[in-house]
Amino acid sequence: MKRIPTLVLLLIATTGLTQAQFSRYIVQFTDKKGTPYTLSNPSAYLSAKSIARRTSQQLAIDSTDLPVNPAYIESIRNIPNVTVISTSKWLNQVLIRTSDPNAVTTINALPFVKRSGTIAPRIGRSNGLSGEQAGEGPVSANNVNGLTGTTAFDYGSMYNQIHIHNGDYLHKLGFTGRGMTIAVLDAGFLNYLTNPVFDSVRLQGRLLGTWDYVNNEASVNEDNVHGASVFSLLASNRPGVLVGSAPHASYWLLKTEDTNSEYPVEEQHWAVGAEFADSAGVDMISSSLGYADFDNSIFNYSYPQRNGKTAMISIAANMAAKKGILVIVAGGNSGNSSGDGKFIGCPADADSAFTIGSIDINRNIASTSSWGPNGAGLLKPNVVSVGLNAVIANSSTGNPATGSGTSFACPNLAGLVACLWEAFPEVTNMQLIDVIQQSADQYNTPDFRFGHGVPDFKKAVALLTKKYATAGTSFNNCIVSISWKSKDDTSTTYTVQKKMPGESGFATIGQINSSSVSFQANSYMFNDTMRVAGNGTAQYRIIQTNRSADTTFEIASLQQAINTVCFPDNTMMALPSPFDQQLSIVVNLPEAIGNMGIKITDMMGRVVYAKKADKPAGYYSTTVYTGSWNAGIYEITVYNGNKRLYDRKVLRK
Repeated sequence: MKRIPTLVLLLIATTGLTQAQFSRYIVQFTDKKGTPYTLSNPSAYLSAKSIARRTSQQLAIDSTDLPVNPAYIESIRNIPNVTVISTSKWLNQVLIRTSDPNAVTTINALPFVKRSGTIAPRIGRSNGLSGEQAGEGPVSANNVNGLTGTTAFDYGSMYNQIHIHNGDYLHKLGFTGRGMTIAVLDAGFLNYLTNPVFDSVRLQGRLLGTWDYVNNEASVNEDNVHGASVFSLLASNRPGVLVGSAPHASYWLLKTEDTNSEYPVEEQHWAVGAEFADSAGVDMISSSLGYADFDNSIFNYSYPQRNGKTAMISIAANMAAKKGILVIVAGGNSGNSSGDGKFIGCPADADSAFTIGSIDINRNIASTSSWGPNGAGLLKPNVVSVGLNAVIANSSTGNPATGSGTSFACPNLAGLVACLWEAFPEVTNMQLIDVIQQSADQYNTPDFRFGHGVPDFKKAVALLTKKYATAGTSFNNCIVSISWKSKDDTSTTYTVQKKMPGESGFATIGQINSSSVSFQANSYMFNDTMRVAGNGTAQYRIIQTNRSADTTFEIASLQQAINTVCFPDNTMMALPSPFDQQLSIVVNLPEAIGNMGIKITDMMGRVVYAKKADKPAGYYSTTVYTGSWNAGIYEITVYNGNKRLYDRKVLRK
C-alpha cells in the first residue's frame, strides 16, 4: 500500500491550527483485513472490461484493487457528527466531514485507523485549472499558416492542431477512437447536453455517464465551462466547423475540481474519480488539472515535494497507470512564474503520467507552459501539443473559439493517442508512451521545455508496425519460403531483398503489394528458388513502404542456411565441372522415382558408368569415382524407366 504524504496528514501537529478552521479530513486505515472481497473474485468490484485490461497487459490484481473494508467505513459513519463523503481503495482512506473535535478524537482512537488529518474547510476560491479560455469570438475555419492537405474529415478550424502531429493520417486509416473509452476528469462540462459539437457523441450513446465528486451528484451540465472546452478538443464532430482528435471514442465526464476553493480535498476527488474510471474499464484518463499552491499555504507542495511520490493526486495517477490506464495530464501554466514556481505541479510530476506541455501551431513553446523536471529530476513534460491559441468550441453555440493553456494541449494529444491505441491494441500503456516519445522531433535531444518534442503519428505507426511484424523462413527442395505478417493498408508495398555469401550488398528479388482493404494485419509469402553450387547462408530483409504515410522501414532481417546443392534448372547437376578424380551427380525433383537410371557414356558412345536407384521425393545425390577415366567429354543421362529425363555433358580434365 502506498503511504499518504505526511504533509497532508499531520497538519494540526505541525502548524498549531485549531480544528475549527477545517471541517474535512482524510482518515487513513492500517489495512484491509476482514474485507469480504477477495482477489480470486475480482468481478465483485471490477467490470469485465477492467479485468480484461489487466489481463491483456499481464497485470496482476492485488490488494490495492480490493475495496476498503466496509466494516471500517461503517464504524466511521456511526460516530456522531461525522459524514463519510468518499472512499479511496488505492490509498485505503476515506474523506469525512465533521466540525466536532470529539469525533476526530474518537476516530483516531480506533485500532484500524493509521492516521487522520485536515484537508479542507467548507468553502474557498478556485485555482486548479491548467488552462483558460482566451475568448469565444469566432476564428477562421480555413487552414492557416500554410498547412494544407487532404484530410479524413473536414476539420474546419481544428485542422492545424491535428495535422501538426499527422493525426489526420491516423484518421485516414480509419482510426478515430472507436472502441476506446476515455475518462475526462475536470471542473464541469457546461452545456454539454445541448452544445451541437457533441451531438454525435450524445446521440450515438458514447457518453457513458457523468458524476460530480464535489457535490456528490450526477449532473455536470450546469458546471464550469473549462471541462466542456477540454471535451470539445476530443469529441467535437461538426464537419466543416470543428472535428476533434477522437470524435468516435466513448467518454465518462467526471467533475473532480471544486471551482469555489483550492484545497487538497480535490486530490481526493481526483483519486476517487480515477478509481471509478478504472473499475468501469476505461482505457485512458485525460485530465487538465494541476495542484501546487492552495488557498492556505500550509498545504502547498514545494518543488522538491513535486517528485511524483508525495501528492495524493500523483500517487493516484501512478496507481492508475499500474492498472494499465494511460494517464495523460496537463503540464501546468506556471512557466512565467519566478523561482521554483515555474516548475510543473501535481499530477504532472507523476512518474507514469504522460505530461503534456504547450506550443502553438508553429511549434513555438508557450511562455506559460510549466518547466520541468519534476522535483526528483525526472524529465517533464514528456512531449508537447498545441495549447497556445488552441481552437475549442464555444460553450453555447459550438462555433470555433480560442483558448490557451496546457489544459488544451492535453486533450488534443490524448485523442490522437487513443486513435493510435485503437490501431495497436496489443501495446501496453507504457509501451505506447515510449513509442510516442520516440516519434517526437526532439527524442534524441530532449529538454525541460519541450520534453521529447512534437509527436508524429505517421512515425509512431511505422515504429509500432515494425515492432509487431513477424517473419520467418523455411527451406525445401531448393526453395526458400519467406513468410511474414504485418499491419498495412492499401498503399503498402513489400520489397524482398537477398544477399548471398561473397556478395557486397542486397539485391531486390521481388515485390508484393498489400492485400488490405483497411489498415490491419495481413500475411504474405514469397518463394525464392535457390541457384547455388554449395552450402552457405542466404540473408534476406523485408522492406515495407506505406505510400499513404511516405514511410519506408525494414520489418524483418532473416537468415536461411542452404545445405543442399541447388542448380539453375532445379533438376540435375554434375559437380565439379570440369572434374578429375570424382564426380557428384545431383537430381532434385519434388516427386519420388522408383528404379531411376543413371548412365554415363564417353564420346565414342561407350558406357563407362551405369546405376539404378530408387530416388526419394526431393533431393538425391550419388558420387562416381573417375580416377581411371581418360580426359575428354562425357555425357550423363538420367532415365525414368525407358524415358530419358535429363542429359548433361561434362569435361574430364
